[in-house]
Order: sequence, then C-alpha cells, then structure tokens
Amino acid sequence: MKANDSVALAAFDAFFARADLVWVELNQNVVELAAAIRVKHGLKTPDSLQAASCLQLGSEHLFLTGDSSFKRVNGLNVKILHG
Repeated sequence: MKANDSVALAAFDAFFARADLVWVELNQNVVELAAAIRVKHGLKTPDSLQAASCLQLGSEHLFLTGDSSFKRVNGLNVKILHG
C-alpha cells in the first residue's frame, strides 16, 4: 500500500476473494493452541496464531510461507515458498 502498487494490491484482493480460501475465527481453542506453539517453538505471537489457525483446520490443509521456522510446528503441513 505504501508503494501504491496497484498490480500487487489487485493480486492480494484476488487471493483473498478466492472461494477455496478458508477464514478461521480466533476462538479460545485457537488462542490457547497459539500460546502453546509460541512457548514450545518460539514463534512470534502473529505467527503462532497463523499456525494454530491452520492446525484447527486439520492436517490436510496446507500452510504456505516463506519462513522455514514454521516447519518446527508438529502436525503443520508446511510448504516453503521461494522467490
């Protein structure tokens, strides 16, 4: 947004409008799991919340990231994006 890159913004808008994208509510279970992930794996709070949210969906869901530290989270189906 700072760079006012309309192409990048349109790509993000298209991604978040996908019908197959699942939105996860931050409920008590997600928050408690995120706290345990943070303690056990040393991830930052936002990262722990993302990992916990994906774990709540089940092991068949894929967690896409450029950060290999997510591979430490047991049960998280992580795909590292390079580029």
